[in-house]
Amino acid sequence: MAGLADYAGWLYGLPGMQTLLLELQDEAGQDVLLMLSACWLGRQQREAEPQLWQELHAAQRPWRERVIQPLRQVRRGLAGNPDVAALYEQVKACELAAEWHQLTVLERLCAGAAGTGQAPRDCVLAHLARCCGSTQDVRLHTLASAALAG
Repeated sequence: MAGLADYAGWLYGLPGMQTLLLELQDEAGQDVLLMLSACWLGRQQREAEPQLWQELHAAQRPWRERVIQPLRQVRRGLAGNPDVAALYEQVKACELAAEWHQLTVLERLCAGAAGTGQAPRDCVLAHLARCCGSTQDVRLHTLASAALAG
């Protein structure tokens, strides 16, 4: 199985996944990197341990609040202004670099996650439930199905 960053790039690149993940982020307040991590862990049939998810949320929260969200706000503020198109691209590159960096951090935290005998789809949904608080949003089931494709 590929590392988290490779898997995240693959899943995010599937048709419709960017839109789905960004909707879950912007409309439901979910964290894209954590959802990608949940799918990766579930696909590997790792145990959805509460302690692991506490650690993942604790590691992600300050990085998201202090680095990723401010960069995203700046990028979105520059969007559509042709006078600052080059600056927009630079900020976008910084935002993406911050996200790729954080995927490496999250993967390290997942290194000791134990395996489970659960079916892969059940395992992905268990991780998404830990990640997102529940799986009542139908979009999370769509994400789980995509996570197991290929």
